[in-house]
Amino acid sequence: MPEPDFNADDYVNPDAPKDELRLKPDHPRVRDHSYDCARSTQELDLWKGSLISTVMEPWGDYPDLAEIPENAVPGPELTLFVKERGRGPGYVADFLYKAADLPVTVHGILANQGSGLGLIELELWRPEWGYWDDWGDFVGPPEEDEVVAVSAPITSDVLRRIPLGQIVARAQAELADQSWKEEGVTVLGRSRAAGSDLAPASLQALENANVLAQPAQRGRPPLDGELLHVVAHAYLREAINGPGLHRRLANLFNRPEPTIKDWIKAARDRGYLSPAVPGRRAAGPGPLLTHPEDGSRTPPA
Repeated sequence: MPEPDFNADDYVNPDAPKDELRLKPDHPRVRDHSYDCARSTQELDLWKGSLISTVMEPWGDYPDLAEIPENAVPGPELTLFVKERGRGPGYVADFLYKAADLPVTVHGILANQGSGLGLIELELWRPEWGYWDDWGDFVGPPEEDEVVAVSAPITSDVLRRIPLGQIVARAQAELADQSWKEEGVTVLGRSRAAGSDLAPASLQALENANVLAQPAQRGRPPLDGELLHVVAHAYLREAINGPGLHRRLANLFNRPEPTIKDWIKAARDRGYLSPAVPGRRAAGPGPLLTHPEDGSRTPPA
């Protein structure tokens, strides 16, 4: 596209140096989305290049839509949008939350930057809020809704009723589910695909979301049998050398002594070392401890 030509009437100060020329704020080439776009446009943009998952269905309580009572109120709606192009480090997904008792649509971005899944951005929308169209006409809510829009501001009560904790928890459970690998996913404008049949961008986006949405592991990680096997053999070798056993094992494994004591206790509890016996200073090999080369039982020290 060729560079547009501007004249003196286009600039705030046409006499300013070339690198300081600024277009007038009301110039057609200056875009201000807060005036010329409705929030519904922003919502529609979320569908572009996204993998969509409906987590909470408004009419989920009525599987047979023909039997919905006339006075039924739709439940909350939570939709996830996994954008194929990430928004930054740790990006997982966008979400929209709507509820009949909320005068706003809640839009947020979920991310995991090392401390678990959480909100990185949060916006509250009024989809029917007014804006100026391309012809300079103001487009506002229908006349019958004007009073409602003015009388329902975003108050502290509205903010308290937004279940952010539930939104994050439900989104995490959905994003950490890997059933899409077998059941497939549907991308707008494309056929249903599963696993490696997905487009590379879609596959990468889903895999990133799966990894980053996994629940954070609390406490110490479980000790596997291979580690306890090695710890038990090291214990038996060092126990015959007298006092300072825990210190020597701490140096050997490069771990603090309290951690070594926990490992020894776990080795005893899991059967790699025998329980402590009165009158004997060190434990012996347990029923699960075998020699690493030939699989035979390690003889007692």
